[in-house]
Amino acid sequence: MDYLKRADELYEETVANRRWLHQTPEISMDLPNTTAFIWEKLTEIGYAPKHCGGDGIVATVGKAGGKSILLRSDMDALPMGEESGLPFASTCSAAHTCGHDCNAAQLLTAAKLLKENEDALSGMVKLVFQPGEETFLGAKAMIADGLLEDPKPDAALSFHVTSGQTPPSVFIYNATGTMMNSVDGFRIRVRGKGAHGAYPERSVDPINIAVHIYLALESIVAREITSTQASVMTVGLFKAGDAYNIIPETAELQGSIRSESPEQRELLVRRMKEVARSVAETYHGTAQVEMIAEVPPLICDPDVTKQFVGYMKELDVPGQTAFPDIKATASDDFACVLEQIPGAYIYLSAGFPDGPATQQHSPDVLFNEEVLRFGPAYFAHCATRWLEEAAELTQ
Repeated sequence: MDYLKRADELYEETVANRRWLHQTPEISMDLPNTTAFIWEKLTEIGYAPKHCGGDGIVATVGKAGGKSILLRSDMDALPMGEESGLPFASTCSAAHTCGHDCNAAQLLTAAKLLKENEDALSGMVKLVFQPGEETFLGAKAMIADGLLEDPKPDAALSFHVTSGQTPPSVFIYNATGTMMNSVDGFRIRVRGKGAHGAYPERSVDPINIAVHIYLALESIVAREITSTQASVMTVGLFKAGDAYNIIPETAELQGSIRSESPEQRELLVRRMKEVARSVAETYHGTAQVEMIAEVPPLICDPDVTKQFVGYMKELDVPGQTAFPDIKATASDDFACVLEQIPGAYIYLSAGFPDGPATQQHSPDVLFNEEVLRFGPAYFAHCATRWLEEAAELTQ
């Protein structure tokens, strides 16, 4: 089958699916309308979808008994308003400002392409629609619910659209190592002793302790990580107190740690905990550390990535350009899958060369729907070609 031609024929359908998802965003692990929509579409195509990890969906196509490949899309939105001005913009307190609506629409159309060509598949394709990527909960929930079993995939692939000014004929990958950093979200609860603001000597001031913890955390990356390595420790939430003249009992910090290697990750998480507790003790308080997200670095398998890139280049996409060896300090919990299955994560540009350079997670971000002409074909062609070559190697 000419997947690129067929994807172009289904372009309007893909756009319609994307716009429905865009206008009906849901967040984290609670995606009842999103799941119902994708479930209905898959059923209409001829699939027998199954729930996995709550509102996650898994469907399979092809032949059992041989090699299998996992294709994954995320489908959750962000808890923010939208200011895009699009006629199909979200009208609720959530918005698809990361592009997961495009990702899911592409995989839906790829599901149709693969179903139409099922007899020619040399193995099994496992289609995965994942919730909770933005909260880093979805991949782990699906894995715990058996995502990587019955059958266990032999390879995995995920595409993610990007915004900005790069044209939609561009794709971006990394075949040499870490594609995206780990993320370890943390919550530090500082406890002291409250007092009236007129008598600070009677207190153990948790705000003072939290400020010193904040400053101490800043020095960890600056002084304990090699300068050539990309690591980030960011505190994005600091809260304490209810009144201007009262020293409170508690204060709270929340932040994230991102690193490009398992060794860096272990060091930074350990030192964050040590510093928080020791600084609190120095000022006669206590600090309790809770991890609220734990995702490893997203490391693509070099050989499998090169295979997928080769298959993508087989498609005659106008103006197709590949940018290799890209790294990002952002994170994606597809890393949890790639920690167990060799595979790749590849960006598909959905930018406007002459448009705004607005980045993802911005309320006014826009995505170029032209990427939907060939994103589904990339998914279907990569799966089909990988299964063909895997079958040849086992003969």
